[in-house]
Amino acid sequence: MIAFPSSPLPRRLAAVTAPVALAFALTACSAVRDVVSSSPSTSLVPPEQALLRLNALLDDSLAQVRPRPQYWDAWPHSTEQSGGIDDHSLGYATATRDRYVMTKIAPAKYPTLLGMVEQGWKAKGYTVATPAGSTLPSLTARTPDGNSVTITIYEFGNIDISAAVSHIPVIRDRDPFGTPTPDPVMANGNLDIIPKYDDPFWSN
Repeated sequence: MIAFPSSPLPRRLAAVTAPVALAFALTACSAVRDVVSSSPSTSLVPPEQALLRLNALLDDSLAQVRPRPQYWDAWPHSTEQSGGIDDHSLGYATATRDRYVMTKIAPAKYPTLLGMVEQGWKAKGYTVATPAGSTLPSLTARTPDGNSVTITIYEFGNIDISAAVSHIPVIRDRDPFGTPTPDPVMANGNLDIIPKYDDPFWSN
């Protein structure tokens, strides 16, 4: 099961710095060669295809948002999935990518932003819901092919749009998405996710 972000800002700022850059496509044969021997019954998606799908999920989230806010995209991550009483590998990984909105959104505009995001998702045929148990302004959507994306507005006004795609190969000896570069950080070394740009519409 894919876990959606719901932690408050301090926990998210404590995240290890991850890289941000354009991903170079990896060949499908290379990905298959590095996969662990056990594989799930579901067909594996090559990392380069998963990256395209992640980007599409993030873009669809802002497709109906006007004016378009400023943002930056974190480097994608691959997380090997496990289960059972012995926590054995399930033979596949989940690809995730976060988009951080850097335009200041006034609290009074939160419903407007979420409404536009929901509109964009529904236009693509996504099933939209409010995450169960969430105490923060948030929405989540699932695509017809089983992938997911969620938007969460945290207490300090930072906004995270997180996309997830399964199943991709388990690749342990290298980053499946290419050579990472550092994400932007603030002066104190924390991840730079606090909105800083004013907008005549969104910030007032």
